[in-house]
Amino acid sequence: MGFEEKRPKVEKQVIEYLIKRKFKEASLAVASYEAGQASPRGIGIDWKHYNPKHQTELLNSIFNDKPKILSKLEDSKLEPLRLGAAMMELWGTNMATQWIPASFETSLPFDNDTAARMLLFYAIHQRTLEGYRGAGLKYVELFPAPDSCEACKKLVGKQYILTEAPELPYEYCTHKLGCRCVLLPVVEKNKVT
Repeated sequence: MGFEEKRPKVEKQVIEYLIKRKFKEASLAVASYEAGQASPRGIGIDWKHYNPKHQTELLNSIFNDKPKILSKLEDSKLEPLRLGAAMMELWGTNMATQWIPASFETSLPFDNDTAARMLLFYAIHQRTLEGYRGAGLKYVELFPAPDSCEACKKLVGKQYILTEAPELPYEYCTHKLGCRCVLLPVVEKNKVT
């Protein structure tokens, strides 16, 4: 079976795993597919010996957490977006619409791809903050995208205590592509005496 024929079958199997919340199996199914490609995606990824731990944690967050930026969306509308966000993460793409029903609509001010990305960005952001805490960092600073909305720009230029930093994606973001801000650590300089 060639590349063109195998991927849709793998995608279908991965979606079934995600629906059953079998995140490790979903991640390993994609890794197995990539390992069988003549030119697998990703630089430096050893797909034959892939460790799904990090990705499994992201998938768990995508399916269990709801960022404030999506708070106006009723919970019944989240499942298609969660599947789309998970498939984006697993397949390394920034588009989810191919896995979201064409008739699916939200009341959100941005499209389905953006809504799915907000779920994925939130999961990534939570993992990043966990890493910062683990490294003993205390302060962060927000860096917006070059074309960020006015709400996000108002958060710039301040240092935040890690535990008091704004949630990202920022719930008041009005950009049509959603919030693309990041929090970066502020490294304290050692005082020289």
